[in-house]
Amino acid sequence: MGAYLYFKTTSNPDEVNDYLETNVIQKKLSELDEQGIFVVDGKHLEWVKENRPDLLDFEAQKFGTGDLKTSGGISFKADEAGYDEEKLLEMWTQIFEELNKRFEMKYYAHSCAFSEDGHYFSIEQMKRITQDGKLLSGKTSSKEHVIELYNKYYSLLSQPEAETFDMSIVEEKDEIKVEGVWYTVKDSWKGLCIQIVYNTIPIEDIEEIQDFKKHVPKIRYNGAVADMEAYILDNGTLLYVECVGQESMVKSVTSVLMQGRMQMNNHTVDASFGYFSINKAGNRRKIVSLEDGVAHAILYHSPSIQDTNFSVLIGRDKDEIMVSFSTWMEKSQPLPYPKELTSQIFVSLQNKEKLIELTTFNIEAVKIDLSILEDEYHDLQEVILEVCKTNGLIDPNAEPMKQKAPLPKSPILSEKQVELIYETLSKMPKTKETEDTAIKPIGLKLFTSGMTWYVVEADKGSEDDEFTGLHPQAFGYVKNEADEWCSEWGYINIEDVISVGAEMDLYFDDMYIKGKTIGRLEELAKEAA
Repeated sequence: MGAYLYFKTTSNPDEVNDYLETNVIQKKLSELDEQGIFVVDGKHLEWVKENRPDLLDFEAQKFGTGDLKTSGGISFKADEAGYDEEKLLEMWTQIFEELNKRFEMKYYAHSCAFSEDGHYFSIEQMKRITQDGKLLSGKTSSKEHVIELYNKYYSLLSQPEAETFDMSIVEEKDEIKVEGVWYTVKDSWKGLCIQIVYNTIPIEDIEEIQDFKKHVPKIRYNGAVADMEAYILDNGTLLYVECVGQESMVKSVTSVLMQGRMQMNNHTVDASFGYFSINKAGNRRKIVSLEDGVAHAILYHSPSIQDTNFSVLIGRDKDEIMVSFSTWMEKSQPLPYPKELTSQIFVSLQNKEKLIELTTFNIEAVKIDLSILEDEYHDLQEVILEVCKTNGLIDPNAEPMKQKAPLPKSPILSEKQVELIYETLSKMPKTKETEDTAIKPIGLKLFTSGMTWYVVEADKGSEDDEFTGLHPQAFGYVKNEADEWCSEWGYINIEDVISVGAEMDLYFDDMYIKGKTIGRLEELAKEAA
């Protein structure tokens, strides 16, 4: 049993169908084996004659008409992918909204998918499809029941929704007006409530809230008081505050904080939200003088909140947070990524607890775990890869690029000098490649005051290694400078050699070794002959 939405267009049906073939949501419906949207034209006419002859009765057939089944079960693919009828109805609604932007559309009022009972499209979706009844068709019909439905639905869809008080905005310490009396909202075991005499009443049980006052926290120092319009706390540390009040008071409070201090002249700064701390350095302040001696100030920790290399995203709402995140991605992520999937990357990072919501007031703030940028952005790249797989942009079996092997730390060599050692190792033969060669080329000479390592072979690691460019071991001749009898051929752990303070002989080039003898190739060859 299904319901149908009938619609027509005075635009060219072929153009409408051509557009629908490229529509992303329409393609998704096809992948789920769910019915898409089409306009009856020459290509669909034979199908309509055979399967839906009732469509041919419409006078508007010459303009092109269409239908959409909205109930009667969902496909196995859709069910397996987690789609229910509610999601499918929303997908169809979004397609109709796109059609309304591009083509001349009309929707028949007597479509059984229009039902104020909410069995199919919701009233809100019907409003979006018909643009608040403006695109509803049926007013000029000669059939009485069609005119009746048109008038009924037009009245329903063109009415503005009644405004109701949004209980979700109420927080502890706010004030609400009930039956002419103001009450302070408190948090109890019943949830947010007000106290009327001895009776505690949850705000959800209050029939009408006549007025509402948002709690405005204060910040104080030595008698100076200012209203806080917004603030951000990170584990009790104040990163950002906006305050307004008499200019002298605003300057007095913020000047102490700007110096990274909580106390000055035996007076302490305190705030309505309780104890807090301030960063010792990096605080910045902007003050704007308003009328009547009032000033507005913004105090912020610049290493956390600035244009580049920052770790905190801020915005007045979720949309502004996304704009801030997009800016951060552009500046902090040097590798290409699909910009249209930025919001999904954001959500994925949140789920992995790499984006942490901070304690705020009147502002949104998210702290980024900057460790995702370490090791050549490996963690961030892994998230981007997952999102791309989910959206079918890349092979589901694709794996992120492995990180380069971390360089060992040397007590005396710089990072560039250690890099040079590893670059040299990368150009050398692998272990056992010179096993049958009597005279072996020495690729690298490392030395300390008592030991010298002549390296002739070096492993480059394998595809199964955790990192790329690993050199787990090398092979060569180790010479004990104090006692040559203790010298020997064997495996060498390069990381250990560097960590004990070995240096690289930069002038040791084109040298060979035969047994324990080191020299030029021609000299060793002559000796062998």
